[in-house]
Amino acid sequence: MNAPLRVGIVGCGAQAQLALLPALRQNKNVKLVAACDPDVRKLNHVRRLHSIPRHYVDFDDFKTDEAIDAVVIATPNHLHAPMAVAALEYGKHVLVEMPMAVSAEEAELMAATAQREKKSLTPCLVTRLRPDVQTIRKFIDGNELGRLYYCKSGWLQGRESWSLAGWRGQRIRAGGGAFLSLGTPLLDFALWLLEPARPVSVTGLLHSRPGLDVEDTAFAMVRFDRDVLLTIEVGWSLMMENDFRYFNAFGTAGAALLNPIQIHKEMHGNLVNVTPQVPVKGQGRAANRVLVDLWVDALLRDVPPPVTAADGLLINQLADAFYRSSRDRSEVKIPSAES
Repeated sequence: MNAPLRVGIVGCGAQAQLALLPALRQNKNVKLVAACDPDVRKLNHVRRLHSIPRHYVDFDDFKTDEAIDAVVIATPNHLHAPMAVAALEYGKHVLVEMPMAVSAEEAELMAATAQREKKSLTPCLVTRLRPDVQTIRKFIDGNELGRLYYCKSGWLQGRESWSLAGWRGQRIRAGGGAFLSLGTPLLDFALWLLEPARPVSVTGLLHSRPGLDVEDTAFAMVRFDRDVLLTIEVGWSLMMENDFRYFNAFGTAGAALLNPIQIHKEMHGNLVNVTPQVPVKGQGRAANRVLVDLWVDALLRDVPPPVTAADGLLINQLADAFYRSSRDRSEVKIPSAES
């Protein structure tokens, strides 16, 4: 494929405006040619701000536009699968926000469609691309932390930051609550850091406030092969003053922590802080730009992107297993990559 890559975006909300469009605009090999959103105010704001020549309020018209080479999907969760499948069938490559779908079944359909149409399907797994996460991966790859055996992660939001308004509070549109929304970015980088270990089962527990259609708090224990354990706690209506995100990885020779990054190693019988200098601000912006650059470069060179549909599917499989486990009050196995 020749540069520039002609990109159309569907969904002009906060994620598109704050993360995706700035990253696309900064890539010299991207030409933004179309935008689509049923909200005319958002659509007009985006197309004027970014000088996008073509605009649509109806996705059925947008998907048939032959001037579009690739589509970025930043819509509510329940639209990811049908829009991605339709775009792929009309010959477009697709970059889709996470979660990739509301279920593993939908994610499998998306991946199968991409394979059949010989088009690229890339999930927006950006947290693994943050500079601090990439730094931890270098220590793991260098075996400087020893063998990882336990990781714990969480994203806890205070009740003041959560609103029941909008699609995120509706199961039919969101697909799930706190676990799917907040757990997805945690699983993104945790699964990547723990490779080649693979999850084999999930035990989950959730809590829903009366009148809420989705869970507001969730806890999960993910068991991996290679004797690794990951715990996750997420919530968006807790009695807390501040937003609290963390990730701790413990190995036989050291440990790594996030927010802020800290790395400690055992050296000559002592625990030593070996944390390198990593920029604290702009982690999210940097990660989104890296993802877009990698995606565009892969399409122009006709090579597989480093983030694959299989990565997004695995997160949907874990989410399905979590909800089934919490419903049945049992440990649920994860399908193997071969099954």
